[in-house]
Amino acid sequence: MLLKDKKNLIVVPCDFTEEAQIALNHATKIAQQSKDEVRLLHIFNRESKSKLRKVGAGEEAVYERLKEWSERNQKETGVVTSYHAEEGSIFTTISEYLKGIGASIMVMGTHGVRGVQHLVGSFAMKVILISPVPVIVVQKRDVKDIGIKKIVLPIDYNRHGKNKVSYTIALAKYFNSEVHILQEKSSDEFYQKQILLNTNNAIQHLEQNNIKYKEIKENFGGGSFVKHIIRYAAKTNADLIVITSRPDQESVADLFIPSGEVDLINNDAMIPVMCVNPFENTAHLSIAGVS
Repeated sequence: MLLKDKKNLIVVPCDFTEEAQIALNHATKIAQQSKDEVRLLHIFNRESKSKLRKVGAGEEAVYERLKEWSERNQKETGVVTSYHAEEGSIFTTISEYLKGIGASIMVMGTHGVRGVQHLVGSFAMKVILISPVPVIVVQKRDVKDIGIKKIVLPIDYNRHGKNKVSYTIALAKYFNSEVHILQEKSSDEFYQKQILLNTNNAIQHLEQNNIKYKEIKENFGGGSFVKHIIRYAAKTNADLIVITSRPDQESVADLFIPSGEVDLINNDAMIPVMCVNPFENTAHLSIAGVS
């Protein structure tokens, strides 16, 4: 269970695309370690209802497919898998549902304008930035049988990155992962001091929890820190990048500009990205066993 005070529930938005299936696979792999339940979530909206009408089907057809997906997943993996559907908007209803059921995390597939929910990059960011729980965004890269073994953790001057370190530790404990710390470089003395402080704090927590890590100081090519993160993660075949979502764009490493946000979650290497919002009240984010 990822969080002490949360129900053991991992939510997967489901629009029956290939990406939704891959998101389910990732969520299931985590649930096998955390002993959580996985729940498929479908949101009926005007567009999805229109598509159903075009093929002469009703909402019951969606429930049948959700039942089929959940039963197959539970039978094949042994992970308890349930489903839920309701009418609303993906931009608000998903967030409200996550908060209402006290979910731990969400695993979401992102893709082009296909399927019935259109979770494309920019739309996906809207869902992420109002989510009350961390969101793991996946593309068409399926989860490995061995799970999440290499996690890239970017560190910059963002003062709200503590939550992402805690979630990184929780996942690293489940999969015996190695964390690769990428440190931003700044010519500004104040920012550089904050970066070093954040790096030292992250290392301290990793060491306290006996997590293997590497501190990567060299740059992999020119350009922004976003590009550096993507290049390094691709070069090392990382399994996950963990960032702090920044709706106010305070941080350069943690979702700095709108185009950078979309570039990161839709990186060409299709490496999953875990986005952790800087929750104002962090009391409910105490992770079992994390110092």
